[in-house]
Amino acid sequence: MTLDMSNEFLASLRAKAGCHQGSGINHEAQNFTGTLVIRDSFGGALIWFRAQGETGEIFHEEIVLIGAAVSGGLTMTSLNTNIQAAQHFVSETATATSCSFVSGDLANRQIFRERVTISLKDSAITYAFAWGLPGQTLEDRSTATMRPITTHPAGCPILSN
Repeated sequence: MTLDMSNEFLASLRAKAGCHQGSGINHEAQNFTGTLVIRDSFGGALIWFRAQGETGEIFHEEIVLIGAAVSGGLTMTSLNTNIQAAQHFVSETATATSCSFVSGDLANRQIFRERVTISLKDSAITYAFAWGLPGQTLEDRSTATMRPITTHPAGCPILSN
């Protein structure tokens, strides 16, 4: 099997396993603390992400599974607090340090569609969301840049006690 850019991204993501935290801003211009936990899982990556506001409110929380797709590229499945169903994404673009995943037909303004982009740098991970509700344009809505931390975040369901 030849290693394509999708597989290189997955290897780079798995190498970042651990806890990360930093700042972000959401679609309503509210600042939040972004917390990201990555676990190497069966050749893929298991991710937990939480966006928590300055007064403790949870703006968004999700558990994500990313892995190689049998047909090529990467696949991502998200269970999250904003959509009451499992959301499936496929990789749109991938390099060794960045991958964007899409859900829905991005050109179809009659449906909800979303792009999630994960960018890896030496000392930081950026997790960004672009989405459009039916009738809306697809726009960048929320982003967080996080750096490694040594503590385990409270409430993370994918970490062992």
